[in-house]
Amino acid sequence: MKDGKIYYGHWKNNKMDGYGEFLWNEGKKFCGYYKNDKKEGFGIFYWPNNKFYIGFWKNGKQNGIGKYIKDNYIKYGKWKDGKKEKEFISEEEFINCFNSFEAKYIKFFQWNKEIIKNFMKITDN
Repeated sequence: MKDGKIYYGHWKNNKMDGYGEFLWNEGKKFCGYYKNDKKEGFGIFYWPNNKFYIGFWKNGKQNGIGKYIKDNYIKYGKWKDGKKEKEFISEEEFINCFNSFEAKYIKFFQWNKEIIKNFMKITDN
């Protein structure tokens, strides 16, 4: 893109649609699904300060269950329209709330930071 951002992935009607990887100049990265140019469905977002969000998106915003990781700090929650509306006390409580569709993605929520970084091809500089 003209501003230096990079997108690798599927397109439909000249818009990001399907699986893709989006990279920002400042080091942020998203690997996941898009619909009509917005994050939609499952995805993993990385910020260069070693912070991750693994979860579901709708219309470009966090929406549904998600896991937030920053260094050794982990939080589990449920988001709606980009705002956290529920926090789970434990990983067990979090996993027990999955519906049948979300359960298809359970392995991603069980990954540690090193596995996530490897999957996203993130290297520490």
